[in-house]
Amino acid sequence: MEEQDPQRKIEGMTRIVLRPLASPLPLAFFAFGAGSLMLSGLQLGLIPASETRSVALVQAAFVFPSLALASVLAFLSRETLGATIMALISSSWLANGLIDLSTPPASTSATQGLLALALAAILLLVAGGAVFGKPLLGLVIALASARFALNGIYEMTGAPGFETTSGIIGCVIAAIALYGGLALGLEDLQGRAVLPIGRRGAARRAFEGDLGEQVGPVESEAGVRKQL
Repeated sequence: MEEQDPQRKIEGMTRIVLRPLASPLPLAFFAFGAGSLMLSGLQLGLIPASETRSVALVQAAFVFPSLALASVLAFLSRETLGATIMALISSSWLANGLIDLSTPPASTSATQGLLALALAAILLLVAGGAVFGKPLLGLVIALASARFALNGIYEMTGAPGFETTSGIIGCVIAAIALYGGLALGLEDLQGRAVLPIGRRGAARRAFEGDLGEQVGPVESEAGVRKQL
């Protein structure tokens, strides 16, 4: 009896199991939009400076856990880059909330400024790639990058114009994020696109294609191969 090739024997014994998950994107969009609106209210004077600590509590207790949960589910859904961005942004909301809780209202912080500038650079790099496949997500990331940059400059310089501009951009982000959350929620509920979000290329094929296109080369992904 001919001996079976070791590689074929391993492949014949191997089964890769994928578990369906609910999409975390509606949660991420809604939480990010609501958090952006709260922060804009503080920056634009709609929320008085005396309530800075209340907004900080919202950042730490509402926005952070929602985005953190969404990032975990995104990792489990094999959306590495999106999950990484959600994890970084959620951690920044927690960090900023804790700093604002421990400092006087309306004060600036060089620490927050440098953190915001670092995140702005990271998000700008990601936005360039995301916009070609997922324009709506790419737009939100690009606007978030601009806002982080403005926040960073404000924290470093204290110039009020940067804070006001950041607040205006935050309102735009909130509106787009709320639309995106609704569109993605309806899409997941009905199994088809209801409101346009502009998926293109591989992102569109993964949603509309057959099982082979949706699953992709799973055998080479991080959860299967023995090294990252």
